[in-house]
Parts: sequence; C-alpha cells; structure tokens
Amino acid sequence: MESKTCPLFSFLIAAKGNWRNSIYIQCGGCPYGKAAPCPGFLMVPDYDGQPVVIPAGAIQSMTGLIADKSECRAVLSRHDFESLYALWLEWHVSSPDDCALLQAASLNICHRVNKEYQGCYPKFTDGQCVFKP
Repeated sequence: MESKTCPLFSFLIAAKGNWRNSIYIQCGGCPYGKAAPCPGFLMVPDYDGQPVVIPAGAIQSMTGLIADKSECRAVLSRHDFESLYALWLEWHVSSPDDCALLQAASLNICHRVNKEYQGCYPKFTDGQCVFKP
C-alpha cells in the first residue's frame, strides 16, 4: 500500500497543529477572471519563513470545520500578501498571469517535512487534496 501525506500535514506542522495560528488571506474580487468568489487562503510561515499556503476550503473539506478569518492570528488582503512575499513569489510561481496564491498552494511542499516525501505533487481541486505522482 502506497502512503502519501497531504500538504495539510506540512501546514499543520508549521501552524503548531492549529489552523487558528495561521494568517487568513482574503482575496476579494478575482483579478484572474474566476467567476466564483474565492473563499480565501490560510498561510503560515514554515521553519525557514517561507509561506505554507492552503485554500481555506481545504480545512472544511478535510476536517469539517469552517476556517473563520476572525479566529486566525491575522487577516491580510491578497494584495498585501503579494507585496510582502513579492520576491519569494517571483522565484516560486511559474505564471504571473495566474493566481499566485493558487500556485503557492499547489507547490510541492512535502519536502519541508521530510526528504522522503519528495516526489509527491499535491493539487487542489474544489478544496480537495489530490496527489498526482
């Protein structure tokens, strides 16, 4: 049986086991043309200060809890996040024409926990964590 770890694990390690220790990033209107309103993202810096980002909806789909922004440590706008992490985003996202937060959430972050997880590629589809080897 093959075992893979969802990026939620990396996120919860960085957040000390509680999504409420994260920063809620609210998107507002989508500048990338998505019709459905974005529920936002949760971000927590890892041990190196790099952002570990997951869609806020991922918490609900995986735990049944709704990630309420008022329960998070802080709330940032998408614009403020992009300004704060501009250099990191420049090096880590592949397309400036697509949502930087979605791209950050889709990065292979498994290596942050343990080198043995390199090679798992998480993708988020409708708030679900899906792996494509």
